Amino acid sequence: MTKKHTDEDFSTFQEAIKGVKAMKNDRIDLYAYPANTRPFKDKSQYNDDLHHVLLSDEQESAEVSGEEFLFFARPGLQFKAQKQLRQGKIIIDDHLDLHGLTISEARETLLDFIRFAQKQQIRCIRLVHGKGYRASTQKPVLKNKINNWLRQHPDILAFSSAQPKDGGTGALYIILKSG
Repeated sequence: MTKKHTDEDFSTFQEAIKGVKAMKNDRIDLYAYPANTRPFKDKSQYNDDLHHVLLSDEQESAEVSGEEFLFFARPGLQFKAQKQLRQGKIIIDDHLDLHGLTISEARETLLDFIRFAQKQQIRCIRLVHGKGYRASTQKPVLKNKINNWLRQHPDILAFSSAQPKDGGTGALYIILKSG
C-alpha cells in the first residue's frame, strides 16, 4: 500500500538535505547523438561503384519479422565486444535514419554513410530501419534487405538490434572496421 506524502514530509526531507551539493559526473554520455546526422550529402568524394556491387539482393539471408532480434558478428570479434554491442554499451558516434526511403535510396544512402563514417574514423553507428509495420507484405522489407546487405559488406564487423530506448528491433548498432 502506498503512503501519501504530506507537506510535513516534504519539509522534513528539505531540511535533511539542506547543504547537500550535487556531485559532478565525469562519465561519458553514451547516448548523446550528434545533431547533424547527414553531413555526407556531398557525395562527390564518395563515388565508388565497387561498393554498389557488394550489396547484392541475389544472396538472401533468412527472412525475419519486425519484432525479431538481429545479431551478426564476423569471426575474430571478441566476445566482450559482442556482448557490449548487444547491451548497447558501445559509444554511438553517429546515426542514420532510413525511414521512408525506397530500397534503392536506402542502399545508396547506407553505402554513402558507411564510407563517410570510415573516412571520419567512426567506430560505431546506430541505423534506424523501422519494423515494417506499414509494409504491404507480412515481413518488413527494409529490415530484411539491411540484414542481408550488412552481412555482405566487408567493412561491417558486427551488428545487433538496438536496446528499446534506441529503437529496439527497429534499429541496429553497427561496428565498423577501422581504416
